[in-house]
Amino acid sequence: MYVFVDGSNRITAYNPNDMSGNTGWYKVPEIIGEPITEEHGIPIYKYQNGHVVSRTAEEIEHDMPQPDIPVPSELDIIKLRLDEQADALIELAGLIGGE
Repeated sequence: MYVFVDGSNRITAYNPNDMSGNTGWYKVPEIIGEPITEEHGIPIYKYQNGHVVSRTAEEIEHDMPQPDIPVPSELDIIKLRLDEQADALIELAGLIGGE
């Protein structure tokens, strides 16, 4: 069995055929099959000391894509500034009115 290993030693493919002479492919004594990734496409195996080893939950979690932080639109920023100005005017009116 041959496995393809990426730059972080994660196994991203396997092939039962002789892949010697091809960059990134290593012969291993273990036989693996589908699936080699979890539901988000993160590899669940790694190449370590010439063997296929299951990756830890922490290693898999580390590779999870982080959710994009929404970028406020120009309109959202204008609304926020107007709300802040309205709050300041209400506070100022209260001070002037003696409240």
